[in-house]
Amino acid sequence: MKRICDRLVEYDPEIVEIIQFGSSVYAPKMAKDLDILVFTKRKRDYFGYLDAIDELDLPYDVDVVVKERNEKLDRSFIVGVFGAHRVLYGNGICLRNCFCLIDPSYEEAKAELKNAESIFRLGLETVEELRRDRFLRDAFDALFHASRLAAMTYLSTEEGRWGRLRRDLPQPYRDDFREFIEKLHVEYFYDGNYPKENVEMEFKKWAQKVEQFIRELER
Repeated sequence: MKRICDRLVEYDPEIVEIIQFGSSVYAPKMAKDLDILVFTKRKRDYFGYLDAIDELDLPYDVDVVVKERNEKLDRSFIVGVFGAHRVLYGNGICLRNCFCLIDPSYEEAKAELKNAESIFRLGLETVEELRRDRFLRDAFDALFHASRLAAMTYLSTEEGRWGRLRRDLPQPYRDDFREFIEKLHVEYFYDGNYPKENVEMEFKKWAQKVEQFIRELER
């Protein structure tokens, strides 16, 4: 990680933060690549960042997202990054400032639940196996994301890391959220081990559980 940071800062001395995020943080033994978010005062040519890392000839792929420190980031992207991240360079203030602008609500959680259903239907209509699998996995993960938004709203917190959200939730919601993490996010989305037969029944079951979770927290 130090070599990666050194090469990036050598290419762009105006970098203020480098954030590792995604599967390499929450499941490092299973991760197939490394996701990096770079905050800089002023962006340089994007391919220069890629070339700087490529010169290290690493045995895994590195995906780099480059943003200027005051640039507005997509809501779902920044929630995902904040959910599992590690600050490699800088103090993490840029990332936290982006996240502080997010004001999660139960309505947003419900919208994400509907989004999951739309993605799932798209998956069922897709004949190509690889694309179908990706849609179905994304649909299960969108259910998890809906539950996370609801948990953040319930706790009135900017904390998006699901490990901490789980610990802060009271019972029985803590156990429910842990199940969403383990099944929807890790086993079904990340590992792709969702039931290939009767997948419609499985998705409907989890969608109802997440909907009930949101409804209970809102009540």
